[in-house]
Amino acid sequence: MDILTLIYLAYSFIALYFLFLFILIYLPNRKDLFSYPKITKEYSLSIVVPCYNGEESIAKTIQALLDSDYKNLKKIIVVDDCSTDNSYEIIKKFAEKYSKVLAVKTPKNTGKAGGAKNYGAKFVNTDLIGFTDADSYPQESAIRKMIGFFDNEKTGAVTSMVLVKKREKLIEKLQAIEYKIIAFTRRLLGFVDAIYVTPGPLSIYRKSVFEEVGGFDEKNLTEDIEITWHLILKKYKLKCLFLQGFILLPQISLKHGLIRE
Repeated sequence: MDILTLIYLAYSFIALYFLFLFILIYLPNRKDLFSYPKITKEYSLSIVVPCYNGEESIAKTIQALLDSDYKNLKKIIVVDDCSTDNSYEIIKKFAEKYSKVLAVKTPKNTGKAGGAKNYGAKFVNTDLIGFTDADSYPQESAIRKMIGFFDNEKTGAVTSMVLVKKREKLIEKLQAIEYKIIAFTRRLLGFVDAIYVTPGPLSIYRKSVFEEVGGFDEKNLTEDIEITWHLILKKYKLKCLFLQGFILLPQISLKHGLIRE
């Protein structure tokens, strides 16, 4: 048997394995696919937004957070990581207009999202701490529908689905399909406590748990995966909202699988 045949058989086995795995998870949980716990406690929440050269999108991101219908969102802390564009000036204008928005700037460029996130976390004193990328637009009800999961004391973090906003070019349409599949499989993995990442565009953590695991690894390019594994190691549960989530801009970093225009 030649090497190409072996590779083909190996990939076929892996594909069929995961196909049957997801089918077996889906069938008993299909009625709960779009469900989410109702809010019984208004946990106080702060959202940290790391920003570096995000002048094209940061205003829309902040506005999307201000439009959230979760009433106990106390602070939106926007961290400028020493941008070289007009980002900080835009952020300061929002801070001057809205008391809920706090504009802060790192002493020096951290070089990674984890550094700006950890810096912003220093200004948080609420029950929950969330993170949104500077080029992501949380839908109005997304945050509210994520909060109820924290009634389970073992829930350490909650994330939600991601959608691609612009779907005109072929590559953008393919990316939109990819992200829908990822969201669907992540929701299924949540039923068996196997979520492996809490993505940067919108994830919320219990503040005490966030501190317990030491926040984000500032040396790691995939800090959202790293912190998730630390949560799993500490035996905390991770949940995913599938009904609604956040929308990504087309011109975002390659980290999120999209290509700049």
